Amino acid sequence: MDRSDWPEIVAAMHNGGYYDNVMSGGPALDRVKVYLRAFAYQGTADSNSAGPNPAYPCFPGLRHAPFHDPASHPAVALLERAFDVIRSEAILLGDEDPFEYTAGSLPWARQIKRLLSPLRPKWKNKRWSIYPFFHMGVDVEALTQCAPRTATIVRTLPGACLDYPWGDAIFSIRGPGNRLPAHCSVDNLRLRCHLGLRIPADTGIRVATESRTWTEGKCLLFEDCFEHEVWNHSDSPRVVLIVDLWHPDLTDIEIRALTAGFRKVEVRRVFMHKRIRQTNAANRYVAYLDAQTSRQETDPLLREFWRY
Repeated sequence: MDRSDWPEIVAAMHNGGYYDNVMSGGPALDRVKVYLRAFAYQGTADSNSAGPNPAYPCFPGLRHAPFHDPASHPAVALLERAFDVIRSEAILLGDEDPFEYTAGSLPWARQIKRLLSPLRPKWKNKRWSIYPFFHMGVDVEALTQCAPRTATIVRTLPGACLDYPWGDAIFSIRGPGNRLPAHCSVDNLRLRCHLGLRIPADTGIRVATESRTWTEGKCLLFEDCFEHEVWNHSDSPRVVLIVDLWHPDLTDIEIRALTAGFRKVEVRRVFMHKRIRQTNAANRYVAYLDAQTSRQETDPLLREFWRY
């Protein structure tokens, strides 16, 4: 478990009054208090090496399973009904390249050749490419404008985890003949939804001890806080839409408190340095995210939990 950024997170929360505000809150915030104490004292909460094993402490009291029944979440039906629209926009993005930088600088995607890569066959030798139109709590407008109907659908999904900086909505293109090594996510606060858009044979995903494959037009719903890996043994790209959803066991006030806590600019900058390694090319993207993050400091949700 990488704890190197925990002191910076806790210091920012103390300095801005967030930590004290949550700790003085009522019993509805009790689980958030346990979570923050785990950060502050370098501890864990409900951690289990055989189960969820995120980089950050486990938020207590959530029920976990490697895969969830897709029918259990209302967002799934909405995504599956919109399959034709979403798939058509993903394919059209093959003609777009709004940003010009390589994304091999992202530590969780070291094999990406380009951040924004087309889905055309000419890209079949690329190992992994992504198109992140909601990323780090930012609506990346240059990208969402290229997939406007998909962006609208994602924005209106019940439980969509888009304002929280570790929640994403991206098109993910896994190139042929490669594998994403086993790893765990940073937190246990989300469910990750994959909508199959282009699924060749001999592709799959393992979460904990369970393995599944995708079906075009259907969703897989899983928790990436469990160890998981992905493979594409075919000779053509596998394309999915990834959308993060809040864990259904979190209450509304817990979601508000967690979003406010990790959305503050001082905390999000810690995340950006952790998630996006600094290179001359990536710095342009970091500068864009940082500018958008600074503009979001007027969010009333931040003023509810932070003193400045």
